[in-house]
Amino acid sequence: MAFQIDQPDMTKHRPPPSKAAGRERQFEKLLAATGIAELNPFLRAGLEGNLRQIEGEYARRAAQLSKQPNRKLVRSYRAGVMKQLSLCKKVGPDFLAEIEEAGWSRQNPNADVGHLHMVMTDWMTEHSHERADLIAVLTAHVLDIDHWLKTTGETYKKRYVRKLVVEPFLQLIAEQGITTSRKDRPRYGMVQALFEWIGIEKQFRLSSAAISAIARELEGSASASKSNAKRRTKN
Repeated sequence: MAFQIDQPDMTKHRPPPSKAAGRERQFEKLLAATGIAELNPFLRAGLEGNLRQIEGEYARRAAQLSKQPNRKLVRSYRAGVMKQLSLCKKVGPDFLAEIEEAGWSRQNPNADVGHLHMVMTDWMTEHSHERADLIAVLTAHVLDIDHWLKTTGETYKKRYVRKLVVEPFLQLIAEQGITTSRKDRPRYGMVQALFEWIGIEKQFRLSSAAISAIARELEGSASASKSNAKRRTKN
Protein backbone atom coordinates (compact mmCIF):
# COMPACT_ATOMS: atom_id res chain seq x y z
CA MET A 1 0.00 0.00 0.00
CA ALA A 2 1.50 3.32 -1.08
CA PHE A 3 1.40 6.28 1.19
CA GLN A 4 0.76 9.75 -0.25
CA ILE A 5 2.65 12.58 1.33
CA ASP A 6 0.68 15.82 1.25
CA GLN A 7 2.62 18.73 -0.13
CA PRO A 8 2.47 21.92 1.95
CA ASP A 9 0.28 24.69 0.58
CA MET A 10 2.86 27.33 -0.18
CA THR A 11 0.19 29.92 -0.97
CA LYS A 12 -0.58 30.15 2.76
CA HIS A 13 2.98 31.21 3.47
CA ARG A 14 3.36 33.51 0.50
CA PRO A 15 3.81 37.10 1.66
CA PRO A 16 1.00 39.45 0.67
CA PRO A 17 1.75 41.81 -2.21
CA SER A 18 3.10 45.15 -1.18
CA LYS A 19 0.89 48.20 -1.26
CA ALA A 20 3.12 49.81 -3.88
CA ALA A 21 2.89 46.75 -6.14
CA GLY A 22 -0.89 46.75 -5.75
CA ARG A 23 -1.09 50.42 -6.74
CA GLU A 24 1.07 49.80 -9.79
CA ARG A 25 -1.29 47.02 -10.87
CA GLN A 26 -4.21 49.40 -10.45
CA PHE A 27 -2.30 51.96 -12.51
CA GLU A 28 -1.80 49.44 -15.31
CA LYS A 29 -5.54 48.70 -15.21
CA LEU A 30 -6.21 52.42 -15.57
CA LEU A 31 -3.87 52.66 -18.55
CA ALA A 32 -5.62 49.68 -20.14
CA ALA A 33 -9.09 51.10 -19.48
CA THR A 34 -8.20 54.41 -21.13
CA GLY A 35 -6.25 52.89 -24.02
CA ILE A 36 -3.08 54.70 -22.95
CA ALA A 37 -1.32 51.36 -22.59
CA GLU A 38 -1.63 50.91 -26.39
CA LEU A 39 0.10 54.19 -27.27
CA ASN A 40 3.72 54.57 -28.28
CA PRO A 41 6.16 54.92 -25.34
CA PHE A 42 6.66 58.67 -25.86
CA LEU A 43 2.95 59.56 -25.72
CA ARG A 44 2.34 57.04 -22.95
CA ALA A 45 5.06 58.55 -20.76
CA GLY A 46 3.57 62.03 -21.12
CA LEU A 47 0.06 60.89 -20.20
CA GLU A 48 1.34 58.82 -17.28
CA GLY A 49 2.92 62.01 -15.96
CA ASN A 50 -0.40 63.84 -16.31
CA LEU A 51 -2.23 61.10 -14.40
CA ARG A 52 0.34 61.08 -11.61
CA GLN A 53 0.00 64.86 -11.36
CA ILE A 54 -3.77 64.49 -10.82
CA GLU A 55 -3.11 61.86 -8.15
CA GLY A 56 -0.52 64.09 -6.47
CA GLU A 57 -2.83 67.11 -6.28
CA TYR A 58 -5.58 65.06 -4.66
CA ALA A 59 -3.13 63.35 -2.28
CA ARG A 60 -1.86 66.73 -1.07
CA ARG A 61 -5.39 67.95 -0.35
CA ALA A 62 -6.33 64.67 1.33
CA ALA A 63 -3.24 64.97 3.55
CA GLN A 64 -4.32 68.45 4.60
CA LEU A 65 -7.80 67.20 5.47
CA SER A 66 -6.38 64.32 7.51
CA LYS A 67 -4.61 66.81 9.81
CA GLN A 68 -7.86 68.51 10.75
CA PRO A 69 -9.54 67.64 14.07
CA ASN A 70 -12.50 65.30 13.87
CA ARG A 71 -15.98 66.77 13.81
CA LYS A 72 -16.78 65.56 17.35
CA LEU A 73 -13.86 67.57 18.73
CA VAL A 74 -14.87 70.62 16.68
CA ARG A 75 -18.41 70.43 18.09
CA SER A 76 -16.94 70.29 21.60
CA TYR A 77 -14.82 73.33 20.74
CA ARG A 78 -17.93 75.13 19.49
CA ALA A 79 -19.71 74.35 22.76
CA GLY A 80 -16.77 75.90 24.64
CA VAL A 81 -16.91 79.07 22.54
CA MET A 82 -20.68 79.29 23.11
CA LYS A 83 -20.12 79.01 26.86
CA GLN A 84 -17.56 81.80 26.72
CA LEU A 85 -19.95 83.91 24.63
CA SER A 86 -22.71 83.37 27.18
CA LEU A 87 -20.42 84.47 30.02
CA CYS A 88 -19.34 87.56 28.05
CA LYS A 89 -22.97 88.57 27.63
CA LYS A 90 -23.57 88.08 31.36
CA VAL A 91 -20.67 90.28 32.50
CA GLY A 92 -21.63 92.85 29.86
CA PRO A 93 -19.74 95.03 27.36
CA ASP A 94 -18.86 97.68 29.96
CA PHE A 95 -16.92 95.18 32.06
CA LEU A 96 -15.24 93.79 28.93
CA ALA A 97 -14.09 97.36 28.18
CA GLU A 98 -12.57 97.53 31.66
CA ILE A 99 -10.72 94.28 30.98
CA GLU A 100 -9.28 95.82 27.82
CA GLU A 101 -8.11 98.83 29.81
CA ALA A 102 -6.59 96.41 32.33
CA GLY A 103 -4.51 95.06 29.47
CA TRP A 104 -3.05 98.51 28.89
CA SER A 105 -2.39 98.84 32.61
CA ARG A 106 -0.61 95.47 32.69
CA GLN A 107 1.75 96.59 29.92
CA ASN A 108 2.29 100.02 31.54
CA PRO A 109 2.43 99.26 35.30
CA ASN A 110 3.87 102.66 36.29
CA ALA A 111 1.21 104.81 34.57
CA ASP A 112 -1.59 106.34 36.66
CA VAL A 113 -5.18 105.60 35.67
CA GLY A 114 -5.99 109.06 34.29
CA HIS A 115 -2.85 109.27 32.15
CA LEU A 116 -3.28 105.71 30.97
CA HIS A 117 -6.86 106.34 29.86
CA MET A 118 -5.75 109.44 27.93
CA VAL A 119 -2.92 107.54 26.19
CA MET A 120 -5.26 104.71 25.32
CA THR A 121 -7.88 107.08 23.87
CA ASP A 122 -5.28 109.02 21.85
CA TRP A 123 -3.76 105.81 20.46
CA MET A 124 -7.16 104.50 19.36
CA THR A 125 -7.98 107.82 17.69
CA GLU A 126 -4.62 108.04 15.92
CA HIS A 127 -4.79 104.47 14.61
CA SER A 128 -8.55 104.48 13.88
CA HIS A 129 -8.80 101.55 16.27
CA GLU A 130 -12.21 100.76 17.70
CA ARG A 131 -12.63 99.20 21.10
CA ALA A 132 -12.68 95.43 20.75
CA ASP A 133 -16.19 93.99 20.81
CA LEU A 134 -15.51 90.51 22.16
CA ILE A 135 -19.17 89.54 21.99
CA ALA A 136 -19.30 90.36 18.26
CA VAL A 137 -16.00 88.56 17.66
CA LEU A 138 -17.17 85.37 19.40
CA THR A 139 -20.56 85.48 17.66
CA ALA A 140 -18.84 85.68 14.27
CA HIS A 141 -16.46 82.90 15.32
CA VAL A 142 -19.38 80.58 16.09
CA LEU A 143 -20.85 81.31 12.65
CA ASP A 144 -17.48 80.48 11.09
CA ILE A 145 -17.36 77.17 12.97
CA ASP A 146 -20.89 76.35 11.80
CA HIS A 147 -19.86 77.08 8.22
CA TRP A 148 -16.85 74.77 8.58
CA LEU A 149 -19.06 71.98 9.90
CA LYS A 150 -21.45 72.52 7.02
CA THR A 151 -18.81 72.55 4.30
CA THR A 152 -16.60 69.67 5.38
CA GLY A 153 -19.12 66.86 5.18
CA GLU A 154 -19.47 64.14 2.56
CA THR A 155 -20.96 66.49 -0.07
CA TYR A 156 -18.05 68.88 0.22
CA LYS A 157 -15.49 66.07 -0.01
CA LYS A 158 -17.20 64.86 -3.18
CA ARG A 159 -16.65 68.36 -4.54
CA TYR A 160 -12.91 67.94 -4.00
CA VAL A 161 -13.07 64.64 -5.88
CA ARG A 162 -14.90 66.37 -8.71
CA LYS A 163 -12.60 69.40 -8.95
CA LEU A 164 -9.25 67.72 -8.32
CA VAL A 165 -9.81 64.31 -9.92
CA VAL A 166 -12.81 63.90 -12.23
CA GLU A 167 -12.72 67.21 -14.11
CA PRO A 168 -8.94 67.20 -14.80
CA PHE A 169 -9.14 63.56 -15.89
CA LEU A 170 -12.07 64.12 -18.28
CA GLN A 171 -10.35 67.19 -19.71
CA LEU A 172 -7.17 65.17 -20.22
CA ILE A 173 -8.81 62.35 -22.16
CA ALA A 174 -10.78 64.88 -24.23
CA GLU A 175 -7.64 66.87 -25.10
CA GLN A 176 -5.85 63.66 -26.10
CA GLY A 177 -8.72 62.56 -28.32
CA ILE A 178 -9.38 59.41 -26.27
CA THR A 179 -12.84 58.29 -27.31
CA THR A 180 -15.31 56.61 -25.01
CA SER A 181 -18.03 54.12 -25.86
CA ARG A 182 -20.58 52.36 -23.74
CA LYS A 183 -19.51 48.95 -25.05
CA ASP A 184 -15.74 49.02 -25.60
CA ARG A 185 -14.42 51.88 -23.50
CA PRO A 186 -17.04 53.22 -21.06
CA ARG A 187 -16.25 56.57 -19.47
CA TYR A 188 -17.56 55.39 -16.10
CA GLY A 189 -15.22 52.40 -16.21
CA MET A 190 -12.26 54.70 -16.83
CA VAL A 191 -13.14 56.93 -13.90
CA GLN A 192 -13.71 53.93 -11.64
CA ALA A 193 -10.24 52.64 -12.55
CA LEU A 194 -8.90 56.09 -11.67
CA PHE A 195 -10.71 56.01 -8.29
CA GLU A 196 -9.29 52.56 -7.55
CA TRP A 197 -5.74 53.64 -8.36
CA ILE A 198 -5.90 56.85 -6.31
CA GLY A 199 -7.66 55.03 -3.48
CA ILE A 200 -10.73 57.24 -3.13
CA GLU A 201 -13.20 55.87 -0.60
CA LYS A 202 -16.42 54.55 -2.07
CA GLN A 203 -18.67 57.04 -0.24
CA PHE A 204 -16.85 59.92 -1.94
CA ARG A 205 -16.99 58.52 -5.47
CA LEU A 206 -19.30 60.14 -8.00
CA SER A 207 -22.09 58.21 -9.68
CA SER A 208 -22.23 57.35 -13.37
CA ALA A 209 -24.94 59.98 -13.91
CA ALA A 210 -22.86 62.66 -12.16
CA ILE A 211 -19.78 61.82 -14.25
CA SER A 212 -21.81 61.98 -17.48
CA ALA A 213 -23.25 65.36 -16.44
CA ILE A 214 -19.75 66.72 -15.74
CA ALA A 215 -18.56 65.47 -19.13
CA ARG A 216 -21.42 67.30 -20.86
CA GLU A 217 -20.65 70.51 -18.94
CA LEU A 218 -16.99 70.34 -19.93
CA GLU A 219 -17.88 69.66 -23.56
CA GLY A 220 -20.23 72.66 -23.53
CA SER A 221 -17.56 74.90 -22.02
CA ALA A 222 -15.00 73.73 -24.57
CA SER A 223 -17.39 74.41 -27.46
CA ALA A 224 -18.18 77.88 -26.12
CA SER A 225 -14.46 78.68 -25.79
CA LYS A 226 -13.82 77.61 -29.39
CA SER A 227 -16.72 79.77 -30.63
CA ASN A 228 -15.42 82.80 -28.74
CA ALA A 229 -11.93 82.23 -30.12
CA LYS A 230 -13.30 82.15 -33.70
CA ARG A 231 -15.18 85.40 -33.11
CA ARG A 232 -12.06 87.13 -31.81
CA THR A 233 -10.09 85.88 -34.83
CA LYS A 234 -12.68 87.30 -37.27
CA ASN A 235 -12.73 90.64 -35.49
